[in-house]
Amino acid sequence: MKKVILWGTIVFGMFGILVTSTTTVNAATWHKGVPTILKHSYWQGKDTSEFWSFNNEGVHYYRGYTEYISGHPMYKVSKKSYTIRTVGKKNAYYYVTATKINHNKFRFFYPYSSTDQMIDYTYLYRM
Repeated sequence: MKKVILWGTIVFGMFGILVTSTTTVNAATWHKGVPTILKHSYWQGKDTSEFWSFNNEGVHYYRGYTEYISGHPMYKVSKKSYTIRTVGKKNAYYYVTATKINHNKFRFFYPYSSTDQMIDYTYLYRM
C-alpha cells in the first residue's frame, strides 16, 4: 500500500509540474519600440550623405539637410532579422527589415514610399 501511495504521489507530482510549467513563446508578436541593438547610435548608409537613428519615439532618416521621421515603432524578431513597423505620413504603415551581419553592420531593406512595392536596400554601419 505504501508503494502505491508513493508512486501515485510521484506521478501526480510530475503531472502537476508539467501542467503548470508550460510557457508558450510567440516570436511573431509585435514589441513596442525598436531593438536595443539599433538604439543609442547613428547609422551611416553606403551613401555618406544618409544617416539613420532609432529610438522608441520613431525612426529618423537624414539625407543632406532633410530629416524624415516616422513614429510609433514596433518590431518583430526572426533569427537575425528585425522587422520594424512605423507610422508615417497620413497614418500609413512603413515596414523596414534590418538583418544583422555583425554588431556594427546591418543590411537594411526599406520601401521608397508606403505604396511602393519596390524595396531598396543599403548597408548600415554604426558610427
